[in-house]
Amino acid sequence: MPWDRVDLKKKDMKYGLVIILLLTVLSCTNDNVSTMTDLEGNWVDINTKTDTLTFGLFGDKESMILGRGREMRNGFSVPKYGSGSYEYNLLTDTISLRWVASSNLNFKRYYFNRTGTKLTIEKFFDTNTSRIILTFKKID
Repeated sequence: MPWDRVDLKKKDMKYGLVIILLLTVLSCTNDNVSTMTDLEGNWVDINTKTDTLTFGLFGDKESMILGRGREMRNGFSVPKYGSGSYEYNLLTDTISLRWVASSNLNFKRYYFNRTGTKLTIEKFFDTNTSRIILTFKKID
């Protein structure tokens, strides 16, 4: 009788390991729809012609840099709010962004679509204007 219990425990362990392995494999999905080479380069806002997005490898990390020009604040010429480097993750129809200059470590999702040399993205650098869609054109 004791041997039957040992065999039953071995079978239970085998099934448990198979289930854990299957759950691990099924939970590993990749929603990325683009690769770095698809976006790499400079993109300019077709309306303002001053705001730019630059996708590239900066140091050892893929990043997006938002260039917005400069403005005067308290008598000093400083980059416009939101300028700088962003960590990003591309998903099916969204881009998840985190501004490196922010103390907030959370990523936030925004609408994102790329068709050929045009890129549309929800305005992410001004929280007072929600749901505004910006269009950028690739310049190199």
